[in-house]
Amino acid sequence: MSQDFIHTEENGIKYLVHPKGSIFEGIKIRENPDDAFNNAIKRGMKNPDDWMYMYSENNKDYFKNYYTRNYKSYPQFGIKEKIKNRFKER
Repeated sequence: MSQDFIHTEENGIKYLVHPKGSIFEGIKIRENPDDAFNNAIKRGMKNPDDWMYMYSENNKDYFKNYYTRNYKSYPQFGIKEKIKNRFKER
């Protein structure tokens, strides 16, 4: 990814943000899109190979279907849910 991105972190999630002046100004992209997929799968995403991660906004991750071009969003897990899930994994 370009070094022009601004690195931020919100609610324990690291993002790359397009800088001021870019046509994509302010759009947040997860530094690790696999985390977005893992979250979406836990939230009910079916056939993850049919989807591509696009961006995050308002505590949701947005995905676009390769075939239909439809968008779908999934709420992100908050810090409390992340902590609970880590304890469940142990």
